Amino acid sequence: MSPVILYGSPFSLYSGRARSYFIKNGIDYREIAPVSKHYEYNVLPAAGGRRGMPTIEFADGSVIRDSVAIVDHFEEANGQANSPLTTKQNIVSRLLDVIGAEGMLRPAMHYRWNFPENEPLLRYQFGHITPIDPAWEVTVEGRFSRMHQACIDLGVPQEHHALVESLYLDLIRKLDAHFENYPHLLGGRPSIADFGLIAPMYGHLARDIKSLPILHEHGIWVLRWVERMNRPEPDVGEYENPLEDYVANDEIPDTLVDVLKQFAIDFVPETLAACDATNEFLAAENPAVGSEVVRVSGFGTFEVKGSVMRAGAQPFRFYLLKRVQDLYEQLSEADRRDVTALLEQCDMLPVLEAKLTREIGRANNLEVWR
Repeated sequence: MSPVILYGSPFSLYSGRARSYFIKNGIDYREIAPVSKHYEYNVLPAAGGRRGMPTIEFADGSVIRDSVAIVDHFEEANGQANSPLTTKQNIVSRLLDVIGAEGMLRPAMHYRWNFPENEPLLRYQFGHITPIDPAWEVTVEGRFSRMHQACIDLGVPQEHHALVESLYLDLIRKLDAHFENYPHLLGGRPSIADFGLIAPMYGHLARDIKSLPILHEHGIWVLRWVERMNRPEPDVGEYENPLEDYVANDEIPDTLVDVLKQFAIDFVPETLAACDATNEFLAAENPAVGSEVVRVSGFGTFEVKGSVMRAGAQPFRFYLLKRVQDLYEQLSEADRRDVTALLEQCDMLPVLEAKLTREIGRANNLEVWR
């Protein structure tokens, strides 16, 4: 069988999710940059015209764009092999998928774009994904300009640098305490949670010149997890009698509760503010059913540790978060009480009520309004 072609790059945040999933699930793939004539004239139109990484192509020419859709496809094909069967672990796995891929953009962008020492590596990396006859916005200079502005739009202007760094350092220390005892977020093997978190941790925070030393100094166990998530074998040699499966009895380890509480400090208020901003956008614009979902639907303002932050509201966060909310709604009354108590303990309960007035679906490899 021909390998899946992964159009991505090592420095691409979302490529990290798909690549790690392929490695850990034994899926034969070949990764190449999205710069060929074949990509431009065959793959890109099939991907809805959106030049996003990752996109995959099968031997028959069919295409899937976006790391979430890629993982969804293979999870369905392999019987949801990376989705815990127990109630609390399944909810936490899906919640961490949202947080990893959508809630860690601030530190990922800050440590990449706000430090000049990263520039030689970034120029090298972006130079290798510049397409044929590029428009200015996809040249190296155009990408640099857009990404610096995107960093500010995500809530990291100069006055918030120290806060973002403080939150990230606290997170790394808590993740380190967790991975000292568990090879993966929910125990002995990876779940959807791990594939969400690996996206920012590998593509940005464990490779860029400025951010990698933070893991060397404060997160050795986190760095080992990053390495483990990109190796086909279990790679758990430093653990005595490591678990081979998720933690028994639907337990959520105390160390993971601490991680979730740390995430909640900015993820929860940002999510609530982004929900309000997006619902205001929907009321004002009333986009047509089937029209493409905008990447940013206004700006949300929220408070974190006494600082007022402003960040672009991204509807895609709620496309993922609805999966958590739907799982919760389907639970029995007893299971719902258990999950409610857990989320309350983690300071995450408010996100269950952060719902858009319109649902988001997919059509022709694009997210669309229903």
